[in-house]
Amino acid sequence: MKRFLKIGKWFLIAIFSIAVIFFVVFKIYTRYYYRVDKEVVDSIVSSLDRKVNAYSDDNGMVFIPADQDYKAVIVFYPGGKVEYTAYSGLMYELAGKGYVCLLPKMPDNLAFLRINAVDVITRGYEARTGTAKDIDWYLAGHSLGGVAASLFLDETEDDYEGLILCASYPDADLSDKELRFLSIIGSEDEVVNKEAYENARTCWPEDSEEYIIEGGIHSYFGCYGIQKGDGVPAVSNQEQIAETADIIEKWIDKNIGTAK
Repeated sequence: MKRFLKIGKWFLIAIFSIAVIFFVVFKIYTRYYYRVDKEVVDSIVSSLDRKVNAYSDDNGMVFIPADQDYKAVIVFYPGGKVEYTAYSGLMYELAGKGYVCLLPKMPDNLAFLRINAVDVITRGYEARTGTAKDIDWYLAGHSLGGVAASLFLDETEDDYEGLILCASYPDADLSDKELRFLSIIGSEDEVVNKEAYENARTCWPEDSEEYIIEGGIHSYFGCYGIQKGDGVPAVSNQEQIAETADIIEKWIDKNIGTAK
């Protein structure tokens, strides 16, 4: 009996040690991430034709169009190991066009650790935005954030009109879902797994569209510089974000009033 107790004791110590090592390695891995380029964000904000009110708390940021009707709500999942505020440039652009934008803050900058982030940030939505949930909702994301968004949407598609992915692809089979789907990717993207992207086309819903931004890269959907291994851009960061916002606006607007 003592022998078995001794073996069990060392077994538990070994498991605990492995867990500690894993935790330390994970924290070291997530310690290094891409931080927001505030200069680019400030440049985008200063160029807006319409005012946008932005609010933040521990759950993320909310961007509210000022002095105009709301067209739709867009919840955007940030890319992996990227500071979530790096996507505020795109959110400002979209909010300036009439969309309420919700940008969740992810634990350790990884959307996979909070796939239900949309539920967390939308608590108290009506009080924060001053409007009821009577307009279309879209879920969106960049890179690994888009993959996480697709997993969440796979179980809750009835609450959303569509999915918007930037330099990403669904990791769930959405082909039988009554969803609109928009994929935007840069022609010079060298980060996204091209084989996985192409294979994922079979998972796209029937109502799907793809747009390629000529000269665009993986990193420029956010404002955090150029990611390691990415391609050489032929457009500026601000230009790619503006084009992305234009594409999303046209795609959503043509469906307003015809929602399911």
